[in-house]
Amino acid sequence: MHFQTDRLKVKTLISFSILILAFTGCTSVEYQQIQNERDTRREVYEDARRKEFRKRSRDFLSDDMLGKWRFLELVVEERGGSEDILKAKAALAASKLEGLRLRFWKNGDNYFYRLENLIDKSYGTYATRSVYRGDEPQTGSLRFYPISGSHISDLIFNFTRGVHRQVLTGDGEVFTTQIATKSMKVSVKESQLDLELDLGMVLSPDGWLRRGNIRCSLQRIE
Repeated sequence: MHFQTDRLKVKTLISFSILILAFTGCTSVEYQQIQNERDTRREVYEDARRKEFRKRSRDFLSDDMLGKWRFLELVVEERGGSEDILKAKAALAASKLEGLRLRFWKNGDNYFYRLENLIDKSYGTYATRSVYRGDEPQTGSLRFYPISGSHISDLIFNFTRGVHRQVLTGDGEVFTTQIATKSMKVSVKESQLDLELDLGMVLSPDGWLRRGNIRCSLQRIE
């Protein structure tokens, strides 16, 4: 009698174990399916977020620049030392830019520019980029891509040709190169558009100081 009772207990235990294993297996499959769905939704969300981020970075200020602008001034903003020679060259360049007009417009997904009222003509596309810290843009840059005519950066900043700039790297080394004019910082504040080139660093008795910027400002007229 005890033997039969034990056999019945064993059978019951085995059946119960099988049910538990079956339930656990189903639960594991359902959990994995849920997890896979969550992972898929997360990937879709992250992909959409990355695309939106890239679009915001790519189109930074491009729409704000649409319209027509006239040349306002060309200024050498010094900080860490005298830039008298560069200022004199900038004044001469500014006298030749008095009639400069820049028009920006959009056609589809492309942004175009045209230079007007100067002997040197230029037409092409332009692109802006931004560097973000969190959700806020930290800096923006502009680059022109001529289709015909002269490069605008050559017309505006040609007087800097051959001028060197120094950059102090994080590990304390000094990197020296010529000022690059093809890509420039860009900002739009109300009715003013500023294009800037960084002059780099200079070593003074007080250590490394930033030299300042060369700023070309334009004013909105349309």
